[in-house]
Amino acid sequence: MRNLTIRTKMTMWYSFMLLILLSIFSFLVYAMMSKMMYSGEENLIKAHAAQAVSSVEVENGSVKFTEPHELVISGTYITVYDKRGQIIFGGDGIYPDIDIKKPSEEKLRVIKTKDNTWMIYDRPVHEENGLVAWVRASRSLMPVGKTMENLRDILFLTIPLFLIIASGGGMFLASRALAPIDRITKTARAIGHGDLSRRLNMPNVQDEVGRLAMTFDEMLDRLEKSFKKERQFTSDASHELRTPIAVIRAIAEETLTGERNGDEYREALEIILKEAAKMGKMVSQLLLLTRGDEGRYRLEMEKIDLKIVVEDVAGEMQSMAEQYGIDLCIDAGKSVVVKGDQTLLTRLFMNLIENAVKYNKRGGWVKVTLDEVKNFARIIVEDSGIGIPEEDLPHVFDRFYRVDRSRSTDGTGLGLSIVNWIVKIHSGKIDIMSHPDKGTRFIVYLPLNSSRDGS
Repeated sequence: MRNLTIRTKMTMWYSFMLLILLSIFSFLVYAMMSKMMYSGEENLIKAHAAQAVSSVEVENGSVKFTEPHELVISGTYITVYDKRGQIIFGGDGIYPDIDIKKPSEEKLRVIKTKDNTWMIYDRPVHEENGLVAWVRASRSLMPVGKTMENLRDILFLTIPLFLIIASGGGMFLASRALAPIDRITKTARAIGHGDLSRRLNMPNVQDEVGRLAMTFDEMLDRLEKSFKKERQFTSDASHELRTPIAVIRAIAEETLTGERNGDEYREALEIILKEAAKMGKMVSQLLLLTRGDEGRYRLEMEKIDLKIVVEDVAGEMQSMAEQYGIDLCIDAGKSVVVKGDQTLLTRLFMNLIENAVKYNKRGGWVKVTLDEVKNFARIIVEDSGIGIPEEDLPHVFDRFYRVDRSRSTDGTGLGLSIVNWIVKIHSGKIDIMSHPDKGTRFIVYLPLNSSRDGS
């Protein structure tokens, strides 16, 4: 049974259940029909016997049967006995050759002979002086037996016929119903060989199998996107790490090719240290995002005054802004308290401000605004920088995505991805508006009363 297909098991099960139901139904039909026919014969023979009794008369102590020409009534044989059991009428070739006692009590009996079965009914005839005669009615049950035998044959023939038809129909319907399962199996097998583009593309049927097929296609869409992002992420990470590794290797090989003075060695080591720091930063950011994707980052949730955090971050970024010739200003009128992870929120503001400073114009400005909007703390980081083309806006939070890789070699392309993850993990949202050569505005909303516990 374990090696049988589902359609075979279903067909066998339904056929077995149908066999049981048909057998019970046939038994009930046969039993009810038999009871009805024998009951009909019983009522008929009693009616004929009553009719014969009404034709018996007594004149001057002599019993007479007034209608001897109707001794056989619709297949019923009538015999009239006197009270001593002597045949008065009937029995001359009409009454069947049955070895039975003389009538002695009113009784209905079924007698089997060699070639037939008879129903016999004895009924007394009473007058004022008591018993005067007996009437015996006899009917052959051969027609009933033949009818029941034909019914039995029909049932025995129709049950296998119904089973064959039902099994064929069941197999056909099961095949139709399970066809999507076969398609799912073939598609899954193709996916197992690496073809994630395969889809079932079945009609939109709102049954169990239809919903399964739709869910399977949706799952495949998510899987394909996930694998594409993973492949892209692996490719980008390899590409980003290849550059600093190549620089470190080139500097080291060049330094080792000949004699160098102290300043040259120091310069080489500074370059190597810078590239190593860049790789370390990138690896650290990748680990942070990976832990976030896997749900392994544990938030340390506490009440945080965003005004203090923003002012502290701005103070740390002031020297960088001065280095780039950028005017950095803060507009935070009052304290705004949220519940969050201080380390992550600090990194959130640092990444946004750093991004605004790096991709700005010399002599430009960066403004950070903090206020409350309904049940959210709103943080706006806007700049007068080079802006982002409209077609690039949907991708700015993708990992390793850069609008123009020629703009800077200092970034890792992960800063805004981390910003987006931090906002989401704090149940917030982030919007971006930008115009080329006019600047960019990031708007972050953080709930004032977050209930997350940081698991």
